[in-house]
Amino acid sequence: MADRASNVRRLARLSTLFALASLSFAQSFITDVVIVSNNDLNPSNPNRASALLLKSPVTCEEAQQTCSELQETLLPAPTSTGLTAANLTDVLTSEKHGAALDSWQNLWIAGSPGCSVFTPGVAPSYGSESPPDLSARLPALCTNSAPLTRSNVTSYDTTRQIDVSTPAAGILRGFRDKFTWRFLGIKFAESPAGENRFQPPIALQVSPDTVRPALEYGLQCAQPPDADNGHLLYTGEDCLQLNVYSPVAIGGSSPDTAPKLPVMFFIHGGGLNTGDSGPFPFNMTTDGYVGPSKANVYDGTNLVSYGGVVLVTINYRLSGLGWFNASNAALKDALLALHWVQDNIEAFGGDKTKVLIYGESAGGTMTRYLLGTNPAYTEGLFSAAVLESDFGTSTPFYSPELALNTSLTVAKYLGCASNTSTVLTEADVACVQQVPAGDVVMASYNLGLSWDIVVDGDYVLNDIAASIRDGMYARVPTIWASNQCEYCYFLPTTLAPNSPPSSFASELPVWFNSTQIERIVNQTTLYPYDTAPSEDGISGAVLQLGQLMTDYYVHCPSTYLASLESNTTNPGNAYKILFAVGLGNPMTANPSTCPGQVCHADELYYVFATAETDNLYQPLTTQQVATTQEAIKRWTSLAWTGNPNYEGAVVEWPPYTGNNELILNATLSIEPYHVAQCDFIDSQLGLVFGDGIY
Repeated sequence: MADRASNVRRLARLSTLFALASLSFAQSFITDVVIVSNNDLNPSNPNRASALLLKSPVTCEEAQQTCSELQETLLPAPTSTGLTAANLTDVLTSEKHGAALDSWQNLWIAGSPGCSVFTPGVAPSYGSESPPDLSARLPALCTNSAPLTRSNVTSYDTTRQIDVSTPAAGILRGFRDKFTWRFLGIKFAESPAGENRFQPPIALQVSPDTVRPALEYGLQCAQPPDADNGHLLYTGEDCLQLNVYSPVAIGGSSPDTAPKLPVMFFIHGGGLNTGDSGPFPFNMTTDGYVGPSKANVYDGTNLVSYGGVVLVTINYRLSGLGWFNASNAALKDALLALHWVQDNIEAFGGDKTKVLIYGESAGGTMTRYLLGTNPAYTEGLFSAAVLESDFGTSTPFYSPELALNTSLTVAKYLGCASNTSTVLTEADVACVQQVPAGDVVMASYNLGLSWDIVVDGDYVLNDIAASIRDGMYARVPTIWASNQCEYCYFLPTTLAPNSPPSSFASELPVWFNSTQIERIVNQTTLYPYDTAPSEDGISGAVLQLGQLMTDYYVHCPSTYLASLESNTTNPGNAYKILFAVGLGNPMTANPSTCPGQVCHADELYYVFATAETDNLYQPLTTQQVATTQEAIKRWTSLAWTGNPNYEGAVVEWPPYTGNNELILNATLSIEPYHVAQCDFIDSQLGLVFGDGIY
């Protein structure tokens, strides 16, 4: 058993208690506080800087006082470095970053005596203009001395705090770094332990005047050991919390007058068995052992400041705790978190009418499950979706019978059901409710079980393919994303990278029956395992096996569903992208069959821009910075407009109709990628999205 860096957590709690006891904000003047920045995502740019915009008009004296309350001073006059007059004007007049001021709007900055005035779009002439009326009420700019977040540290600097009043979550006390306000570990549900285990989550009720610290990440949900949790067993159940990253904090004014930025609602991966929305320990990278370290791939500081969005990352119940007894409890956790967003996100400058749901791996699967949920439960909760590396055919929509049989297997393993039982009883379920959470997740782990959504006739009416055909799903703009060799990461460790051509056929029985195998080995044109050249020490046979399984589990199911959307009930709203470049991250420290390949999760450092905050691949190359910018622009454009084609995009990305996939490489191109392979898999092997074959 383990908890996340227990000594660090104790120190952090002491720090939090001290802050709550001693810190008193005189918030008479602190209202909307926006972090404005010129963040271009380039870690090598020494001029990246930020400032605090006080949007509500104040006098010069009040501006000075408010900056002081925020532990800052009035911003000095812009110079030729950092926040220049030009780039400060850009961010202040743009809707994208939460400011949206008119170009003629005067603002208080530092001056003598007391204050000077900065006007966006007007060439500064400090000292030559008439002295300002210091009693005039203007917005103001303060310095922002907070450091950029770094993941591999013993604790975060949480000293620059602010209180935000929310409609339904009390008063949340968060803090800021260089580019974002951060509110961490916000519980949105009561503990799902005891009698609440396997039940729908219960929304946490909080009185409006309750001050809640949101200064540190919460517990990881109970889960077995894996690479994405430091190979540790976690046993906590009171883990239903979320994190909010935003350039905007509403300190006192009405959210009705606050900026409205799109919300990106991220669901972490981990096979529905492991993972977390916050940091995790690691000691391996693609370069091998690096020693005890910490990563936070989903940190929002760069994404939020560059993309002009609010990021929400969530936890949900994992393994049997999320799916036992055909409960779909994990799905309902995500739905409740989406309702929390609807109730509270405007206090962070978020637009509740523009909520993009997305996730990677199992998070992409959860996104597919949300898309396929009965629209009666999702109407108005989200407006767009991105599915990264969703394993569409290995995480199908289960029948209740199959799901309950899996639960019965666990109950037997735990001694809660007789080995001769054929039906899961209420007594069996009540028994498993009392078993320690660690035992439940380890039972699933030891048995090698997988858990998936259940077609329960209420929340879930059919599998995703049938729901798309019937139009009974969330018909929102959707991006289906995959990586070039996802499955190269998952190939058996017993398969040597330099294995001969014969290994291709000898490994196939792991996944296919004899009829399917015969068809595959005869397709040497589509999968030339006998002639393909080796790359980076990996034989052509091994690479072709990785490509086959990538197509079978990830790429072709995604293209099938994207094409089905476009050609039936959601025309013009489905897009397909392939990442042909990537950066390995510690969550999936690449094995010997991944060098030179774009493996599973290798897009995450691009879509979150967190290679910098994890201090890996530094300094990024010019091309890596450009790819990061491109990926985030596409994702956030979908959040802003429902279309991934941002203003100024070099390549127009068309909706996917079957042979026009966007390939993200050193350059962008539209190609009919692996169309013949997907036709073969669809017609000769079958794509399984539920209890049927399509």
